[in-house]
Amino acid sequence: MPRPENDRRPSADVPGSFLRKPARPGSGLLIIGLAAMLILGVVILRDFGTSADEGANSYWGERFLKAYETGGLTRQDAEYFHGPFYFMVFTVTAKLFRTLNPGWLPTDGTHLTNLLTFLVGLFFFYRLSLRMLPRGVSLFVTALFAGQPVLFGHAFINQKDIPLMVFFLASVELGWTAVDRLVAERTRSEPMDRDPDGPQQGPPAAEWRLISRTQRWLLVLVAMILLLALMDVWRFEVGNRIVRGLLADAYQGRGPAFLATLFGRVAQDVYKTPLEAYLSKFDRFLFWVRLPLTAVLLAGGLALWRRALPMSYARSMGTWLRVWGPLLVAGGVLGLTNSIRILAPFAGFLVGVYAWGKLGRHALLPLALYGATAAMVTYLTWPALWGDPLGAMLNRVLRVSEFDPHEVLFLGTLRTADALPWFYMPMLLGMQLTIPSLALFLIGVPSSWTLPSPGKRFSLLVSLTWLWVLVPYLGVVLRLVPIYNNFRHFLFILPALFVVVGFGAWRVKLLIHSPGVRAGLVVVALLPGLIGIVRMHPYEYTYYNELVGGVRGADGRFESDYWCTAFRAAMEYVNSVAKPNARVGIYRGTASASPYARPDLHLYRLADKLSSEPDYAVIGCRQTQLLASLFPEMETVHEVRVEGEVLAIVKQRAVGP
Repeated sequence: MPRPENDRRPSADVPGSFLRKPARPGSGLLIIGLAAMLILGVVILRDFGTSADEGANSYWGERFLKAYETGGLTRQDAEYFHGPFYFMVFTVTAKLFRTLNPGWLPTDGTHLTNLLTFLVGLFFFYRLSLRMLPRGVSLFVTALFAGQPVLFGHAFINQKDIPLMVFFLASVELGWTAVDRLVAERTRSEPMDRDPDGPQQGPPAAEWRLISRTQRWLLVLVAMILLLALMDVWRFEVGNRIVRGLLADAYQGRGPAFLATLFGRVAQDVYKTPLEAYLSKFDRFLFWVRLPLTAVLLAGGLALWRRALPMSYARSMGTWLRVWGPLLVAGGVLGLTNSIRILAPFAGFLVGVYAWGKLGRHALLPLALYGATAAMVTYLTWPALWGDPLGAMLNRVLRVSEFDPHEVLFLGTLRTADALPWFYMPMLLGMQLTIPSLALFLIGVPSSWTLPSPGKRFSLLVSLTWLWVLVPYLGVVLRLVPIYNNFRHFLFILPALFVVVGFGAWRVKLLIHSPGVRAGLVVVALLPGLIGIVRMHPYEYTYYNELVGGVRGADGRFESDYWCTAFRAAMEYVNSVAKPNARVGIYRGTASASPYARPDLHLYRLADKLSSEPDYAVIGCRQTQLLASLFPEMETVHEVRVEGEVLAIVKQRAVGP
């Protein structure tokens, strides 16, 4: 017998029930969907071009990684505005993926890292939606979210805003989960709920006396070894000096024979390379292995404690990890988010309001620990803050609105970003999301407040979801934060916006009882996005819906390939036809063209007028239609198009009769 709509008892289909039930029907479908997207992504990975900022971001990733070896940054490097955490991540993973597949370019490794990050974001979005929506609706809205062409395209090429969206989302979801854990523990630890026969009975000394004397000595010995090893890693460095001495002996042919033999096999051209070079490599290796080695030693100590004194472990560390561990993880993720973009404190604000609403004044201590953890992680992962963290961070906060005004094509007119109207962002959202998503959003606006929900907790979640959307938009209207390149800087509000879409889908589900009709509507809702992805590939992020006449209707009126990704296809054409050592002029987006150029080609940046005529000119980036008239003395020989819109043009020097 089906439940009445106003039945508020816990159920597998009641929002938020994932907090009470470990088994979640629908998780299998989510995993299958994520795996399918990963496989598809690997197949089509090499179709995507490089965004205009990718090369510079990779450069800064290298520079900041170097700071961990040298102990700091130059004064000039320390002035770099953005947080470097994700730049460092994809710099490392891109090299790793290229090692696994030498046929890939470094940019392909970056794009795979972006995709993996996006897939993690889909997992957290599903968890977030489960807080307020039934499981079936959560699965649907997750699929609808993933199937937005503009998001699907950004998931590969955007190494700046997709990581921000994912880490912001993870910060909020993990923070809310940590608060829920604290609330549950407070409820469980009430005096009436205590189990007098539980593991809290008996002091640690009593459990210590239960084990034999031999076991005690072994336990103390192993604990001392672990402690000394940990102290040596970070302070005494006796092991470091021993290994350096053995390395020097092996280099000079002294020491144990097996060590000299091993060194001779591993080190190539040993007598052509000075000893200092090998010692420097060892120091770099030790630097990078220190943190994972510390984690291993600490984990070993905890495992020893749990094995030898299980009741003491359960009473103290086990309880501490269960209650406070999620809060530390949430604080750590918030710190990483802050090391991507300094908008992260807003995520902390959403968590803080939720904690205060659930715990009241008891939230002060957890929030202090949460904030301290975030601050520490931010400091550790952002070398520009080393030395003067408060001053450096304040300097960046004050500079948020000081970006140079970018040109933006809006309604057929070039404007500066600081002169855009208040409706710029909602209008772009209305044109670049699929029409079914917009319809469900309009239904979801009132439904988010009127649908039946089990308790006051959901009103708080809905209010915070709306704050997530509206506060950043208010920042745009008040000119506190810049906006250009459509709404890419505000991708981080889309998870909250699609939760509202989910409320619309829930309302439709309650109104329609036929399973067949429901299934048909699901297909109708998902189909426009899937068709858009197929038709726009690999330029999905330039998608416009039918409200503006699709891509053709937006051509010449709104921004298109503002990140110059079509230059990959343009350069592949030039590579196929250009003579050896040809001169190729690039008008805008040189960084997006150079990764794909043949090694023999000479690339250089073109001005509005030709100072010296190249063999080929590649024109594109953003307002390509407005640039088609450039260099009339050259002949157009190739165009990169999507749905009839020209994204890049290749011109060739005119050949005389």
